[in-house]
Amino acid sequence: MFASNAETGVMEVGGTSGTSNNSNNGGSGSNSGGAGGSIELLCPPSGSSSISGSASFSSNSGASGSSSQTHSTAVSSATDRSNNNGNHNPSLQLNGNGGSNTRQHSSSSSGSNSSSSNISPPPSSSSISSSNNNNHSSNIISGFCSTIWRSATFGSATPVINPLPAVLINPKSMESSSDSCSLSSSTTPEVCLADQQRKNMTDSAQEDQTEDQSQTFLGATELDDEIIKQLPKEVLLRVFSYLDVVSLCRCAQVCKYWNVLALDGSSWQKINLFDFQRDIEGPVIENISQRCRGFLKSLSLRGCQSVGDQSVRTLANHCHNIEHLDLSDCKKITDISTQSISRYCSKLTAINLHSCSNITDNSLKYLSDGCPNLMEINVSWCHLISENGVEALARGCVKLRKFSSKGCKQINDNAIMCLAKYCPDLMVLNLHSCETITDSSIRQLAANCHKLQKLCVSKCADLTDLTLLSLSQHNQLLNTLEVSGCRNFTDIGFQALGRNCKYLERMDLEECSQITDLTLAHLATGCPSLEKLTLSHCELITDDGIRHLTTGSCAAEILSVLELDNCPLITDRTLEHLVSCHNLQRIELFDCQLITRTAIRKLKNHLPNIKVHAYFAPGTPPAVTSGHRPRYCRCCEIL
Repeated sequence: MFASNAETGVMEVGGTSGTSNNSNNGGSGSNSGGAGGSIELLCPPSGSSSISGSASFSSNSGASGSSSQTHSTAVSSATDRSNNNGNHNPSLQLNGNGGSNTRQHSSSSSGSNSSSSNISPPPSSSSISSSNNNNHSSNIISGFCSTIWRSATFGSATPVINPLPAVLINPKSMESSSDSCSLSSSTTPEVCLADQQRKNMTDSAQEDQTEDQSQTFLGATELDDEIIKQLPKEVLLRVFSYLDVVSLCRCAQVCKYWNVLALDGSSWQKINLFDFQRDIEGPVIENISQRCRGFLKSLSLRGCQSVGDQSVRTLANHCHNIEHLDLSDCKKITDISTQSISRYCSKLTAINLHSCSNITDNSLKYLSDGCPNLMEINVSWCHLISENGVEALARGCVKLRKFSSKGCKQINDNAIMCLAKYCPDLMVLNLHSCETITDSSIRQLAANCHKLQKLCVSKCADLTDLTLLSLSQHNQLLNTLEVSGCRNFTDIGFQALGRNCKYLERMDLEECSQITDLTLAHLATGCPSLEKLTLSHCELITDDGIRHLTTGSCAAEILSVLELDNCPLITDRTLEHLVSCHNLQRIELFDCQLITRTAIRKLKNHLPNIKVHAYFAPGTPPAVTSGHRPRYCRCCEIL
């Protein structure tokens, strides 16, 4: 029944494809196309709610010598859908001669008689107008065209409203005049079409107002489903790539289409299972590995203590492109896991083996052989790691940037010297509690690794000011220094740091018991970017040292955290000096016996956003006049 033109969006309905014209001049009549008609539909682009078209009909009286007439009838309907209620507001127009609202009837015997008709069915009244334009009429039947457009766009031809019936006009029923044309209500049933259409339109509008919003267009549920299906697969996959595990699992329950895409491997490039550590077991990791395969780039199994070597082996076999792997606190992991990783995951750049107590030097040897691109490794609290493993790692992974071996007692100067020799781009080094480290290895490290930015040598009690002097001479980019428990450091070393290391932001000087107010004076003038400073258990620090600190360039806008636990010489004057530190957010005052509640209240009045952590013992212990000053803490006082 329908013939469509894919390129122009034209659909023809009716008899012959040509245009029918009747003309009569001098008492003779001719018909170029015979009785026929065509409907031309111009489909709108996707997203449009209006469709235009034209309809033309021709007829011949068939009597010789009788008048021949030319008229065109077009019906147009525009449907406006509101975003809120989806109501329809269709209109019906009967136009003549290409939208000019003119009907021409010429006859040699009876002269000429022209009339125009414009019938508009909206709830108001019909308007009548006349013009002489020759533009081609663009009129359409709303319901019919909406069905076609919806079928082409969404694959569903379910109409919103019933298609309007064909418009048939009996020319004999029209009473012509020079200015107007009316439809007689006493003639054929086609004459009452306008009234019927007006009634249908009104009823449809009322029904749409009472309809639930979900029933407009295709219905909310069906519409949402169809729109989802119209979205390109690549767009949804891109959106899903930003979601976490929980969100992806929820999306997988929306519909079958989303289930397939949400569980696609490309949506699982970065996975963090820390929140599910108690529930994650070996089969889960194996299923994830088989689903993600080459898409997986980052995986965190931190705290998943049920994960063993078999799961990691399956992971390595399927996920060859993994770059970041966190296995911290996976107690069952052994050298077998790292062997599989080194064999299949050559693109690995970062691995965390924190507290994997079964890891030995063999693991570091495997990684050095199979992962030449390794840049970050954490073997903290892996007590079986020694200098042999570190040396092998340094030789094979020359791109190493971060190395952490906190609590590895067997790491000594030889291990650090190997890092300094083979890894000149080292930027972060954590040697916390590596008690055998001495000045010699740190000096060589400082001389070879000029990019060093973060260094932790806390609890390395054998270090002296020579370490600080080397750092100040070769590592001007240093921004974080943790030297807690290094009791041999004095004001001389920190004076050199304050003079040369302008980018220091965080310093932990806890239990550096030999430093005095002079250190604070040097840091205040030489470190304008200092944000966090820990001076806990620095028993020689007084109110004057804090005053020097608050007058420095860092104090007013930069300094945010200051820890003064167990500084027995600190008094309320310190809090008065800190009023000028507008950015100060937290201060620690545990067991500062000379600090009062009144001073803390005044400080909070000036800095309402500050957090003050303080503890007041039930009774202040008596002052000691001679000998080494004892330390008093909450535990001692309670006991």
